Amino acid sequence: MGDKSVVTLRIPKKALAAVTVSIVVVATIVAVWQLYPFLQSSRSNNTASGLQSMNLTLVGLNGTALVLNESDIAKLEPFESKGGFKTSAGSLRGIGNYTGVRLIDLCNLVGGINETSSIIVTASDGYSMVYTYDQVMGQNLVTFDPGTGDEVNHTEPLTVILAYYKDGLNLTSDDGAPLRLGVVGLEGVLTEGHWWIKYVAEIEVRSSIVEWTLLLKGALVENMTRGTFESGVNEHCHGLNWTDGNNNVWTGMPLWLLVGRVDDGDVHETNGTVRAFNDTLALQGYVVRVTSEQGSSREFNSTRVMRNADIIVANRLNGAPLPEQYWPLRLVGSGLSSNEMLVNVVEIQIVFPGS
Repeated sequence: MGDKSVVTLRIPKKALAAVTVSIVVVATIVAVWQLYPFLQSSRSNNTASGLQSMNLTLVGLNGTALVLNESDIAKLEPFESKGGFKTSAGSLRGIGNYTGVRLIDLCNLVGGINETSSIIVTASDGYSMVYTYDQVMGQNLVTFDPGTGDEVNHTEPLTVILAYYKDGLNLTSDDGAPLRLGVVGLEGVLTEGHWWIKYVAEIEVRSSIVEWTLLLKGALVENMTRGTFESGVNEHCHGLNWTDGNNNVWTGMPLWLLVGRVDDGDVHETNGTVRAFNDTLALQGYVVRVTSEQGSSREFNSTRVMRNADIIVANRLNGAPLPEQYWPLRLVGSGLSSNEMLVNVVEIQIVFPGS
């Protein structure tokens, strides 16, 4: 019988470890590759149907309150269409396809809304806007061409929604997540930016309000709407409070900012060099005339108005719209005498020298 030889192969420990790691890596890559379609499908489904965490408070006219979370909102009938907005500085923003819940459907959960009602929408940062019944129904809204930004008439209905998706994805923080009010329609026309409230936290049904405009006249002419004015008065914008001797709190914006809308071609501050209020013109001198609905007026030299936070055009008294005797606006502030505090303000005019 012949001898059988046994050959022993000795592999260094370092080489063996390297081989083992390589096998594990290759196996992992193969497994991930096989699971990739499933993972992508799962991610897509979560994006398409999963709402991010949110809480929305609804308050009815009779005080009925309801708090909805993401699961509650996901059960409501979705509405999808196109929209975007034009900022007060003229920029076109937020253009896309939005999905959300119709505002009227949310109101119906707490008793509904009718022609004698309005709603106030409040964001988590305190910003708020009041919408008339017509505006909730998508009516009496200024619309703009999404390509040029020019004002256009729309032919298809507009729908006001509380959006949670933009282009099929959850809203980002920049979009106004988790919920943003928007105005959408088949034509994709744009609406004014102050209607597109971000970070919506509460919707409350209230008694109706009456629309008004403030005529601003100078180098430019503007019929400032209630919505535009109220947008500027919000605490995160230009809003100021003044407490009178009877502890009444008047809320509005400084007169000089309104003058700055029409004193030259710059209506809004867009960067560090473009200023809405023209200091050079004010130092050269002109008169600011504030006029009431009845025709009474008060006049102020431009240097007195210039960046003066103590002369305020107020639209709210103790947190509510002005009562009839002052409505729609009142000129108030610590920088005025009692005789200068004009009620029922409807016009602000710059009277330039020689005009």
